Amino acid sequence: MKTVEDAISYIHNRPKGGQKESLYRMTTLLAALGNPQNDLPYAIHVTGTNGKGSVSTMASNILRVAGYDTGLFVSPFITNFRERIQINNEMISKDDLLHATNKVAQVLVNVDAELYPDIPVEFEVLTAIMFTYFSSKKLDALVIEVGIGGLLDSTNVMPNTKVAVITSVGLDHQKMLGNTITEIASQKAGIIHDDVAVVTGDLPDEARLVIEKKTPHVIKGLRHEFQSGLPGEYQIENTATAVAAVRAFAQNISDDTIQKGLEESHFSGRFELIAPNIMVDGAHNAQGLRALYKSLSVAYPKGKITLIIGSLMDKNVTAEFNEILRDDRFNIVLVPFTGPNGRPSLSIEQTLKQYQVSAMPHWQEAVEKSTADLTVLTGSLYFISEVREQYDR
Repeated sequence: MKTVEDAISYIHNRPKGGQKESLYRMTTLLAALGNPQNDLPYAIHVTGTNGKGSVSTMASNILRVAGYDTGLFVSPFITNFRERIQINNEMISKDDLLHATNKVAQVLVNVDAELYPDIPVEFEVLTAIMFTYFSSKKLDALVIEVGIGGLLDSTNVMPNTKVAVITSVGLDHQKMLGNTITEIASQKAGIIHDDVAVVTGDLPDEARLVIEKKTPHVIKGLRHEFQSGLPGEYQIENTATAVAAVRAFAQNISDDTIQKGLEESHFSGRFELIAPNIMVDGAHNAQGLRALYKSLSVAYPKGKITLIIGSLMDKNVTAEFNEILRDDRFNIVLVPFTGPNGRPSLSIEQTLKQYQVSAMPHWQEAVEKSTADLTVLTGSLYFISEVREQYDR
């Protein structure tokens, strides 16, 4: 590979899923790399159905302002692939991403031969690249966002996790994590290890019982103690969770530093105005859409609001449609969207039969024809990325 584009293409061309649900592929790859995860500083490890990206971003900014050289790993990206790996708010450079990818790719030649046909998948390879890069830098702290779940996530191999954070638990990724809140909570609780402080957001009772079985000492943040780091009513809880996580990580950080770190937090695609009266928000599942609706109701108490939704089929956003549609200020327009690797869109034809919503063939047309006081494009984060990319041109 000679260019960063080659590196990104190489990562994307790895298998998307493995034949077995285990950490064996990941640990085999890391062992071949010399176990770079063992050379990392203490980490805050963040999982959750919703909110983990926001909490990770705010926590890393607080640590950065407090003087910690802080690595951040988040997913997915919104405008640039290199957003996923950052140090002190700076994306990994093109040269560093290329170098780390080449290093991992060289090792994968033998690892793939050893493990074939169940070879390391895309997210495992990206995680290995991140570990390789961060281990080459002199860092003081890490904030690492889980990809999916927790127990078998490729990030769940760090020996120096100091704080485990579970932001929320809802129904999502049921094929991988289970069909009930209890089952999903059990997967997310997999990031809780011995001698790790545990911080949670506002969890359903069933989820909290699962967490408390693993540890009786659960820390929960205090809402409204600080001004929210990011816009949107739903960020009040995320802000409290981020602050609690940082305090569990380092007790000597002042309130002024915490507030400054929150104020310097920015997260694309969350309650973000990208043009006059046009907003994007990555409410990619039912829980996220409910939070978005409540935030819009508070922030925009008057006027008509159109939600243009480009969602994937497996995200169950329709579970919130009836509540939203009872509010005559809101209307919903569905647009087709095909996710990465051909993941299917929400079935628009079937949804039109069940709910009083409309549809447009393209999101651009839906925006042009919207007469609402505020038009909000929401749904899959990949959909939001596509929208922002066009508006950034």
